[in-house]
Amino acid sequence: MIQTLLSHSFKQQLRSPIWAKNLIANVFLGFAALMLLFYVLLVGIFLPKILESVFPGQSPIEVVSGFVIYYFAFEFFLRFFLQNVPILAIQPYLHLPMRKKKMLHFMLRKSHLSVFNFLGILIFLPFTLSTVVPEAGFLPGLGWLLAIISLVFTLHFLTILFKKKLNEQPNLLLVIAGLFMAVGAADYYEVFSLSELSATLFNGLLGQPVYALIPLLLWFVAYNANYRFLAANTYPEEISTKKKTSKIAGDFAFLKRFGRVGELIALELKLILRHKRPKSAVFLASFLLLYGLIFYPEEQYQQMSWIFLFVGIFITGIFFIQYGQFLLSWESSYFDFVLTRKVTFHQYFEAKYYLFVATSAIAFVLSLGYAYFGMKIVFINLVCFLFNIGVNVFLVMRIALFSPKKIDLSKRAAFNYEGVGAAQFLMALPIIFLPYLVFVPFIILDIEDYGLITLGVVGLTGFILRDKWLNYIAQSFVKNRHKIAAGFRAQ
Repeated sequence: MIQTLLSHSFKQQLRSPIWAKNLIANVFLGFAALMLLFYVLLVGIFLPKILESVFPGQSPIEVVSGFVIYYFAFEFFLRFFLQNVPILAIQPYLHLPMRKKKMLHFMLRKSHLSVFNFLGILIFLPFTLSTVVPEAGFLPGLGWLLAIISLVFTLHFLTILFKKKLNEQPNLLLVIAGLFMAVGAADYYEVFSLSELSATLFNGLLGQPVYALIPLLLWFVAYNANYRFLAANTYPEEISTKKKTSKIAGDFAFLKRFGRVGELIALELKLILRHKRPKSAVFLASFLLLYGLIFYPEEQYQQMSWIFLFVGIFITGIFFIQYGQFLLSWESSYFDFVLTRKVTFHQYFEAKYYLFVATSAIAFVLSLGYAYFGMKIVFINLVCFLFNIGVNVFLVMRIALFSPKKIDLSKRAAFNYEGVGAAQFLMALPIIFLPYLVFVPFIILDIEDYGLITLGVVGLTGFILRDKWLNYIAQSFVKNRHKIAAGFRAQ
């Protein structure tokens, strides 16, 4: 049976029309993945020398043991946003005389081949062979490596289970985020040190290699938890029931008071919350709210406000930049209906515009916490917010009308490049450089504050003239709507 499932899985990929159409892109992505793994392997090989230069006089083993816990925290976020949940279309097999137990084990064991699992192995395996084994001995080194690999796969299955549970309990994301923030705050205010805790645990493995059985047991527990969850949720009637009673797909009745535009916004929100790829834009926007922590605390950037302008544009506008670049592609599967329903095209784009304005406003309000680093940062973010809702959002919407590509919403979010075309690559140029086109002359004249005020005025003017911008976008759409529809049908 396993051979049959492997054969079906291979044929599904090979015979897919998307694979044939995007053959060059798939070859390029495969080459990029191999190059990434190669560079990760180089990091693992040269890690002892890197640590000796960065931490002179300290044992590389102790340094790595102290930072392992931070590595796994980073890997969790990486997996959360990029790792695809392993899916095997087992529903068509459920009525056949095939043991569901074997199908589930096949799916979970196959998921071990995820590229994210190789990242940790390629980093820590060379380090173990070159440094840990010569200094600590073969058995301690083997136990240390076994613990690391076991934790890599434990994290793999915990991430899968977490993302599956998140569909049923969306508040779980807030719980995890709060936990990370609490632990980070405790470490920052020296309640306890994560690095010392990590060093104690992993250095202890070198003294007692038998403790490596604990991470190995965690790997088995995480695997078994995934198996039990899947075994309880792979019946067709249960799947259909969950889709009907989903907690994240409300009717947003309060938006109906805003008329037809409000109803369209409600439909857009349902589309976002019911599909993985558009929903990932929300998660990315939430995550990038922390982008300022890379720059704001550093004194070297405090005298370079032009960097804060770049940060502010992304913090307050990343959602409409990510989601808006596929403005029409999200609805490509039923685009003919979009053209025929009783809604004016001005209302159609107005609804999308106000959705983008609302998300940008929420991002700006959340960014007010950066006032801790100075009120000038709040002022810059306010300017960026005004420029985004008055200029950048219209640029994104207009460029998105240029030869949009079809997107299948039923497909995964990670490493999915459907809909990506030349317009998406060109879109970044005006968004990044246009604010500086206005701001740079004021930097040269050493009157940066007036430059920020000018940017804010330009953005506010664009917001006041939003109806004219929306009319222009709607007219451009009307001229090309049949061409766009024909393009979606042909893909």
